[in-house]
Amino acid sequence: MCTVAVMDHDAQTHSSEAFLDPALMALIVEQHGMFTTADAHLFGLDRTTLAALVRRRVFRHPGRGLYALSSMVEESPQTRHLQLAFGATLLYDDATFTGATAVLAHGGIVWNAPLTKPALLRPTNRGGGMTAFWVRPRSCTAVPTLWGPAEPIAQALVQHCLDNGIAQGVVSADHALHEGKLTIEELEDAVARTVHWPRSGRARSMLTFVNAAHESPGESLTYIAGASHGIELVPQVVIHDQQGVFVARVDFLVKGTKVVVEFDGKLKYVDQDVLFLEKKREDRLRALGYVVVRITWADLMRNGAVVAKIRAALGTIAA
Repeated sequence: MCTVAVMDHDAQTHSSEAFLDPALMALIVEQHGMFTTADAHLFGLDRTTLAALVRRRVFRHPGRGLYALSSMVEESPQTRHLQLAFGATLLYDDATFTGATAVLAHGGIVWNAPLTKPALLRPTNRGGGMTAFWVRPRSCTAVPTLWGPAEPIAQALVQHCLDNGIAQGVVSADHALHEGKLTIEELEDAVARTVHWPRSGRARSMLTFVNAAHESPGESLTYIAGASHGIELVPQVVIHDQQGVFVARVDFLVKGTKVVVEFDGKLKYVDQDVLFLEKKREDRLRALGYVVVRITWADLMRNGAVVAKIRAALGTIAA
């Protein structure tokens, strides 16, 4: 009777990696896990060997001429997107990141937008049939990022908004403004330069909602929900008691009222001590006559739920 040793997938992968040229491995690490067919050929891997390593899942083959080391492909969709975008710069020395890809390359955030294909600008329509990327035949002044050349952050935010929607643009623009990556004047200037572009109305609408004081995507979306129905939410309001003692800094206060609106998407209530302190904080607010409305991600995903909650609280105060 013979015993057959079965090697699991991870062990097979690492075993195969061990036979790769160390200089090729160093290059792949330097290139965020990406490499080209030309890189592979330089270190002795012909097309047949590459195909075999793809079948064994040592490498991934996202597009013509481009490979990734499977063990270095990130779980995060945002980082995977940037890895593929970096791969594009290995193939095309004239490529510049645009839209959501450029926003991510600048260290920004992207919410509720497809991240399967990096978006590129190239001087002419030279996509060459590559299906792994969106390629626009346009050029711009590129700025360096850790992942490759990208259009400036203001233009990237505007293009992201035009491509993916107003709320998506607001979430990314609020984060960039809050982090000091640009000024509102720079964003306004970028919007003004797209006045004759298709869907430019999206960018103008984005400007009516953005605010550097919004500290999370949930806060940005809560503000949009209120403002869209004529409810003015003032962000990051500091509340004191009658003696001037600090009580709380709240996400929003409905202008001219004592209705506090808090976004609750931070998973901050797992710790019982935090839960206790939050309850005491809310009790102090209520003792001062404030009504506290808590908004969750589930509310944001249900049409009208945010506005209904706020209007109910306003009705309580009016009564």
